[in-house]
Amino acid sequence: MTQFYGPSRKRYIRQQKQTHGRHPFGVFPAHYPREILWAMNVLPVEIWDPPLEVSHANAHLQPYICSVVKLGLELILQGQCDDLDGFLFPHTCDSIQNLASIVYDYLDIKKPCYFFYHPKAPYRSSSRQYYLEQLQTLASRLEKQLGPLDLSELKQRVQQGERLAYVLRELYTLRARGELCASNTEFYRVIRQGEYLHPDDFLPILEGFLADRKGQADRLCPIILSGILPNPQEILHLLDNLEARVAEDDLLNCSRRLLQPPVAREDPFEALAENYFAMPPCTTKDSPLMERVGFLLQKAAHTDARGVIFCMVKFCEPEFFDLPQMVEELKEKGLASLVVDSELNQGLSGQLATRVEAFLEMIR
Repeated sequence: MTQFYGPSRKRYIRQQKQTHGRHPFGVFPAHYPREILWAMNVLPVEIWDPPLEVSHANAHLQPYICSVVKLGLELILQGQCDDLDGFLFPHTCDSIQNLASIVYDYLDIKKPCYFFYHPKAPYRSSSRQYYLEQLQTLASRLEKQLGPLDLSELKQRVQQGERLAYVLRELYTLRARGELCASNTEFYRVIRQGEYLHPDDFLPILEGFLADRKGQADRLCPIILSGILPNPQEILHLLDNLEARVAEDDLLNCSRRLLQPPVAREDPFEALAENYFAMPPCTTKDSPLMERVGFLLQKAAHTDARGVIFCMVKFCEPEFFDLPQMVEELKEKGLASLVVDSELNQGLSGQLATRVEAFLEMIR
C-alpha cells in the first residue's frame, strides 16, 4: 500500500517560504478562520503537542497549566519558531489567553501577534453578527502586514475548505462502517498533517488515502475517543495491538472542528459564520453538557460502539469541568467509559495500558 505522508514540518515550512513566498504563522488551538489565512498567502502551522522536553516554560507558568500551553510556550522559548512570520491566538480557554498575554506583552519575540475571539454558547441572535465582525476585524488587521484581502481568493479558499471537509467526512463515514482499511495509528497520522500542510498539498493526500484504503476492514471492537487530541500516541498503537477500532471520535483537534457541513452562501464571510455555528458541540465553545452527551450517544448508535475512552490532557479545565457528569450520564444510558489522564508525549504507563486492556475486555 502507498504511504500518504508529506515532508517534515520544519522542512515543509521552509519550502513554503522559499518556493511560494507564503507567510507561516504559528496558530494555537483550536477554532480559527483558516480560509482567511489561506487567502492572504499565510500558511497556518498549528501548535498542539510538539515533541519537546520542557526546560524554559516552567519559569513563566503555574505548575498546573495544561501541557498544550506549556509545550507551545517551550517551542517559542527554545527558538523553534524563528521561521514563523507571526502568531494567532484564538480565545479557546483561559490558559490560551494567559499564554497570549505572556507572548505578546512579556516576551520580546518581535513578531506580530493576532487574536481571534469567537462567541461562546448559548448563542443569541447577536452572536452571528459578533462573529462576522470578528472575521472582518481579523482580516483588516492582517491586511496591515500582508496587503489587501482578495475576496474572490477568499471565496475559492472557502470552497477548498468545504472540499477538505467533504473528503474528511467520507473518511470518517467509511471508518464508522468498518469500510476503511487503515489502522488507528495511520488514520490519525494522515489527517493530522492538515495541522501544517497547505490545502493545495493536503487535499491530494486525503483524496489518495480515501481512494486507496476504501474497502472492507477487519471486524474489530469499535470504540469512541473523546478529548483534545489523540496523545499519547502510544494509545493508538495499543488499540491497534488489542484489535480495537476507533470507529468515531469527539476530539477537539479532529472531528469537532474539521467535519464542517456543506453551506450554500455566496458571501465567503457568511459561509465561514455558518460553518462555525454548525460545528459539533465542544467544551471550548461552552456547549451544553447534554448536547455533548447526545452527540456521543449518536456516534455510539451508528457505529455499535460500546465504550468511550476519554483521552484527557492533565489540567485541561474545559474538558474536566464536564467530565464527571459526562461519565455519569453515559453510564445511565448504557455506554461504558474509561478516563485516560496523562501529560502530552509522556507515553503510556504499564498501569494505563492495563486499564485500557481491561476496559476493552469488559466491553467486548
